[in-house]
Amino acid sequence: MMMTLYRKIKRTPLLRQVGVSLCTAMAALIISSCDGEGGKDGVEWVYPADEALPAAFSAGESVPVYAEQWHMPKGFLHFTARWNERVRQHVEQSLKIKQAEQRDALAAMLAAPEGSPEYKTAQVRFRAALESCRQLARRRNRGQYLAYLPETMLPQNLNWQHGQDEPELGSPEARKGGTMRLVLQRSFPNTFRVFGPNSNNSTRRYIYDDIDMPLVRMHPGTGKLIPGTADRWAVSDDGLTVYFHIDEKARFSDGTPLTSRDFITALFVRASEYSLDPFYGDYYLNNFSRIATYGNHVIAVTLNAPRNIPAFYASVPASCTPFYAEFGPDFPTRYLWRKEPTTGAYELDPELLIMGRQIGLRRVKDWWAADRKYTRYACNVDHIVYSFVAEQTKARELFRIGEIDALSARDADAWYEGLEIPAVHNGYIQRVHFSNMWPRNCFGFHLNCSRPPFDDINMRKGLHHALNVQAVINTIFRGDYTRLGSYFTGFGAYTDESIRALPFCPEKAREYFAKAGYTIEGGDGILEKPDGTRLQVVVSSRIDALYANCMNLLREDAAKCGLDLRMEQMDDTVFYIKVKEKNYAAALFSWGFAPPVPDPATFFLSRYAYRPDGLPAKGTSNITATASPELDAAILAISEALTQDEAVQAHHRVQRLIAETACWVPGWTTSYWRFAQWRWVRWPDTPECRFCPPRYYDPLDSHLYWIDESIKAETLKARVSGKAYAESELNIPLPENTTAPTNP
Repeated sequence: MMMTLYRKIKRTPLLRQVGVSLCTAMAALIISSCDGEGGKDGVEWVYPADEALPAAFSAGESVPVYAEQWHMPKGFLHFTARWNERVRQHVEQSLKIKQAEQRDALAAMLAAPEGSPEYKTAQVRFRAALESCRQLARRRNRGQYLAYLPETMLPQNLNWQHGQDEPELGSPEARKGGTMRLVLQRSFPNTFRVFGPNSNNSTRRYIYDDIDMPLVRMHPGTGKLIPGTADRWAVSDDGLTVYFHIDEKARFSDGTPLTSRDFITALFVRASEYSLDPFYGDYYLNNFSRIATYGNHVIAVTLNAPRNIPAFYASVPASCTPFYAEFGPDFPTRYLWRKEPTTGAYELDPELLIMGRQIGLRRVKDWWAADRKYTRYACNVDHIVYSFVAEQTKARELFRIGEIDALSARDADAWYEGLEIPAVHNGYIQRVHFSNMWPRNCFGFHLNCSRPPFDDINMRKGLHHALNVQAVINTIFRGDYTRLGSYFTGFGAYTDESIRALPFCPEKAREYFAKAGYTIEGGDGILEKPDGTRLQVVVSSRIDALYANCMNLLREDAAKCGLDLRMEQMDDTVFYIKVKEKNYAAALFSWGFAPPVPDPATFFLSRYAYRPDGLPAKGTSNITATASPELDAAILAISEALTQDEAVQAHHRVQRLIAETACWVPGWTTSYWRFAQWRWVRWPDTPECRFCPPRYYDPLDSHLYWIDESIKAETLKARVSGKAYAESELNIPLPENTTAPTNP
């Protein structure tokens, strides 16, 4: 292994400067990173053949002929009966709870004066509980929640949609081949699992989320639905059931055909207690009334309630069945470093993997969707190499000398002074300003409401007024950034634009701090409680020099409010775990969101804040431990919306209630992405697709670029000879008449 590692270091230009001494450190890292069975074989594990898996059903289980031939991971036998019983109990228990909530809300309405705030709140709770009861009753009456049906039972009058009328993506001039070299300024992930503990890390999207193809996806130019692994889909008359026909050419990256069985496998492994991932159990239990298969190429997903875009929300995940042959109680460790097959154009490449330093993707040979509309001009490079470089100055230097092909330059210093270099002036490197309309990350100060000091809303509101975020925008970001308002910004009509961040105001900050008990000013101007407790707040973040600069500025103004603001920075993985475990006071953190509409449930429902025993629920995405019955009712009321206007109003109410909790201090954002690239990185320039459609946060996520090897050779030769090109900046505005996504 040491010799293999040495050879990789020797032939990798990025690491050549590190030298052979890295081998010892890397070997130690590999040994420490490999936990249990997962480290024995890692990404190079070869799973058994499909036929080696146990039969999916016993002779006593009545299933159609196609399902009799299924093989499934161990432990699946009788899963269908177990799942149906689990759902039945969940529905019955939920129905009792909602009936009790309905009675309580009705009693509160009768006790409150009509038209009063208490009456209106109770009325919202009553309506939400009533609608939930209706949904649960309807779900109970459906019978089997997981069913395998013969193909002959598929409804014959379905109106199939193909999604083939949208503009082409990419350019016919795109050339296949080459390697795109990029950097990730974060720490190496601590697992390659798609789900389970610590899987929702910031690197997962680069190796899975942005690669894997869902059943249907959204056209990034028009916002309309287009095919994914399903080549057509149909919606029932009541808008609840979506029928997906799986493209019979669809394959996983290992060549395994994608069939309806793989969607059942995904349910089996994700909802299992072995996954140690509470999200997916709730995801299946609370979003879908039924999942049924009609042969190997049709899956029907029934939603609990009508949605504006039913096919989008019914697009459940799939998992390559033989890959989970060894799924069991030790799943988190056994599968720690195993690479999961994808349905997309790329997969992890063991030859390009250097643990702790580098991840590489390779283009899937004979990818099943290579000649399809919307994908034939995408995913052009043969390899994508991501190097993990923590220091920004080092990343810039690697980019400057040509070891990196493109580099993010969103920060003002990076965009202005950082690109004042000869390679830019001589036209070898191009600057790119890409205007986009992707939902903004909820970047800001998340406050932990489950522990002091922010279990007191007065402390939370005081901090809002004590943080001079606008000064950071004006000074550090030179006015190029804007302040966030709603937690869910950038969703078009679904964002409540009337929500504004509370302004910096020392007087109001001190007023709220006094309500929290900090009434005495110390000799250094910092407030204290009568018992001597000092008003001090520690903000946690990942290691980032930019964040440190921002905090230094914020700390000066916070002191004017009587607040001693401190900061602790840590490795990405350590920080992420700390936040997910709710083991922090305040955290400079963000989630990444995707269109078309916000999904507040995961981040703000009470059941993701606390366990039934009252202790904070660890590992969930409700990292602020927000628990509000009124907010819960408002989130659930979103499902009542049958029209877009109703949905917009419901989402606005949720966002206003989130703002009222003061659990999040809005940070800063942009309406663009800035980066720099060597001129051999090429982009589409066609009437249908100029550069990149606007519905991408980072245009590199689109995979519409390609490497022009002839231009690369020409540029490198010119750099050596001193030949210069015209300095170039690409300014990509939003296309004319571009609107935010509504109802595809």
